[in-house]
Amino acid sequence: MRVLLGGASGAVGKTIIGLIEDSDGLELSETADRSSFFSDQANGDVVIDFSHPDLTLRCLEFARSRQLPIVIGTTGLTEACEEKVAEASKHVPVCVAANFSIGVTVMMELAARAAAALPESFDIEISESHHRRKQDAPSGTALALGDQVATARNQILRDSAILDRSKRRAARSDGEIGFQVSRGGDVVGEHVLRFLGNGESLEISHRATDRSIFARGALLAAERLTQRPPGRVELCDLFIEQGC
Repeated sequence: MRVLLGGASGAVGKTIIGLIEDSDGLELSETADRSSFFSDQANGDVVIDFSHPDLTLRCLEFARSRQLPIVIGTTGLTEACEEKVAEASKHVPVCVAANFSIGVTVMMELAARAAAALPESFDIEISESHHRRKQDAPSGTALALGDQVATARNQILRDSAILDRSKRRAARSDGEIGFQVSRGGDVVGEHVLRFLGNGESLEISHRATDRSIFARGALLAAERLTQRPPGRVELCDLFIEQGC
């Protein structure tokens, strides 16, 4: 499988390059970053992008013009980016995920099932921790978890999310989904989803200790996406339905 890689100078991008170099079945065709983009002669079987929204849009248009599947791990995509993703998915297979860890993918599925199964009297809180260099908060994974549980309860996350309680002088209201953020050290990524009821609570958590899990997941997703027809494909469909 020949890979065209966007965001090659980033942490995940560098890890993907290392994994490709150590594999007999993978080839790095070309790379793109803030300073350079794919050449007109670039050839490949799939585009993988872990960059920033501006470069992601260019990679998305490139994939569409070349009729190539594209895996997107860039977080912080705007509504305009999401619209472009929806348009491109009419022509090529597209997979967008905030976290390509197999464990987190299963966690997302469990989160949705738990939110649907538990009474709405169970309050929901999401906490996440990352290294000191991470700039976006809450993390894309935490927001994706929030979206999963909100959708399972027929809510809209932007209407339910509470990102800061420091200025709120009121008891918790029904339907709130609270977020807590920690930044420090070299923490790769930790996410905890809590359902808090009267007399009992349920907790689902995931801890990443090796950054390469995201790169390995992206390569596995890319391999399976090449076998799909045009359309937006959820990561759980590539991992859980086909087996990890």
